[in-house]
Amino acid sequence: MMAKSRLFLAAVGAAALLSLAGRAGAQSVDSLRKKYMIPEADIATLMGRNAFFRGAPGTSSGTPIAFGADWGDLFVGGGYQSATRTPKLPNGQWGAAGADDGSISVGGGIGNSHDAVGVGIVMTSLSTFRSGFGNRTAFSFDVHRVLDRTTAVAVGVQTAFIAGGGNTDASASWYGVATKVFALPQNESGLFKSVTASLGVGNGNFRTMADIRNNKAGLNVFGSASVLVTDWLSVLGDYTGQDVNLGLSLVPFKDFPITLTPAIADVTQTAGKSARFTLGAGIGMHF
Repeated sequence: MMAKSRLFLAAVGAAALLSLAGRAGAQSVDSLRKKYMIPEADIATLMGRNAFFRGAPGTSSGTPIAFGADWGDLFVGGGYQSATRTPKLPNGQWGAAGADDGSISVGGGIGNSHDAVGVGIVMTSLSTFRSGFGNRTAFSFDVHRVLDRTTAVAVGVQTAFIAGGGNTDASASWYGVATKVFALPQNESGLFKSVTASLGVGNGNFRTMADIRNNKAGLNVFGSASVLVTDWLSVLGDYTGQDVNLGLSLVPFKDFPITLTPAIADVTQTAGKSARFTLGAGIGMHF
């Protein structure tokens, strides 16, 4: 059971921070989602028994997935973004891009999503480079349920409230999401082990850029997909409701479960004048 928890939490921490990096400048708690991982029992089977002793790659770079942390699970990490989003001016032209920025998050879970439901709680220090650590702290929550070894559903709210002063472009964003893991046929190379796909709907920061700029309420879809290439590398992409992110998630050290998630945010340049580099790093623990 402890081995499963190690894998579970390493993936939780990595994915949370991958998202954290992707939206640090936008002050969005997409970046906090510790839930960007895959179910421990199933992925252990797909990756082999040795995977229990190292971290697991993440599955998303900017949107929630439905698998989450339970009682005793804890993660911590940080995210970096090379520049904040470029604002669009009233005349339709793009303004100047913001400076680089980063955030730090810590989270954990209570309950048991296999027997009943798990509840995830995440705290994030927003815009840590610019505002200082802990001056603006966002709190996010989710309730998740594992339906079987490869399927889960969740509802949650990102940036439910913010403690501290100053302005932020984050808003309370409610969502529902479902996630499914598909095992791929095994081959002689041992590559391409599984695909993880998530699809959800939400408001707030999940709205289109047009709705956000026009201050129009409503719902929008979001989703992500990842391919587990090896037990230490996955390739992933996601649509946040506003833009498309593409990246990698890797576990560089066999005996130290840190997960790194470099990505390019807004590759379609929908939400800004140019794409942005992001980097997340996270570690999971179990008590």
